[in-house]
Amino acid sequence: MPLDVFAALGALVRAEARRTAPDPRTAPADETLPRPPASPAPPPDGPPAAAPTAAPPARRCLLSRMLQRLAALFR
Repeated sequence: MPLDVFAALGALVRAEARRTAPDPRTAPADETLPRPPASPAPPPDGPPAAAPTAAPPARRCLLSRMLQRLAALFR
């Protein structure tokens, strides 16, 4: 039983590391960025865009997310 718990924790850690790993850069930075136009763009017509009023909820820490997933395995 304890070995199964450690195996599940290891799988969760590996999955979380794979999910949060940065994407490898394959192209040079100057080719991926769009070039600015030669002349400035005219201002857009219409009302300005409204800023979001509510911030998205804060993400819980990694340990609590992992424990929640582990608990879901044993339900």
